[in-house]
Amino acid sequence: MKQYLLILTLIFTISVSSQNETYTLKNISINDELSQYGVVHVKDNIVYFSRYKVNSFGTVERNSGNQQIFTLYHGEMTKDGEIVNAKEFVSSDRFVFNSSSAGFSVDGKYMYATTNEKKRGDVYKYDDKTRNLRMERGEYVEGKGYMKFKPLPFCDERYSYAHPSVSPDGQYLYFTSNIPQAKGPTDIFRVKILGNNKYGKIENIGAHVNSPRKEMFPYITEGNVLYFSSDRAKGIGGLDIYRVEMDSDGKFGKPVLMSAPINSEADDMCFELLTDGKSGYLSSNREGGKGEDDIYYFTIAN
Repeated sequence: MKQYLLILTLIFTISVSSQNETYTLKNISINDELSQYGVVHVKDNIVYFSRYKVNSFGTVERNSGNQQIFTLYHGEMTKDGEIVNAKEFVSSDRFVFNSSSAGFSVDGKYMYATTNEKKRGDVYKYDDKTRNLRMERGEYVEGKGYMKFKPLPFCDERYSYAHPSVSPDGQYLYFTSNIPQAKGPTDIFRVKILGNNKYGKIENIGAHVNSPRKEMFPYITEGNVLYFSSDRAKGIGGLDIYRVEMDSDGKFGKPVLMSAPINSEADDMCFELLTDGKSGYLSSNREGGKGEDDIYYFTIAN
């Protein structure tokens, strides 16, 4: 166990000026020695995030290959960015293995989840040892929560699709994939949401954003600014968070590497602004954290 775990009860805060704004980061109290990442705000102060699945004995569950299992949790966000009353997300379509990296429709009616295995009762056409990621959509049913999950129709079982994020206008679903149109190991793509679980043609969002390296965890704001993570050359270290503006024609400009404290020499990812535009969350495994990946709450001052 790393020495810095001894500071579990301390608040880790950094304030640094970046791009005419001052970001203040706080390592929130829900973090522990395990991995938690990828906060997404739904509505009414409800947030979802990914975490290792823990059984009733407090032990991390593992699959048949002895790999730790990720699952989704949900909780309530306080005024100071803490997440309280966290519970494991449970659906009638309970997944056997991993589920993580959720996205939601603007009205909260639909939930998109990243999974890499079948649900109970599913019959696969291919070897169950396959571990490609896919995205599934569930529907909110009053009094029952999100259920009726189905794989998105364009997900080809030969490739991986992950990290769904719906645009604020509800028109597009952004995601990460390694399909043949990708220029690197993984690129960011989008599809138009047509309704009734139908989608348009998959679009690679372009060479301005996607590099020969990995691009992951897309998130787009109401102001048409896309945030994503990449391990491309000339970064600070590991996965770094970038921002890029989209013009009125839907084309993206040149990505800008965000400065410290948003980025560090470790992996930094899952950037999301809250509706006030002055606060949000990111995830990182930077030095000084409590676990493998930690969730950080940030505030912005001009």
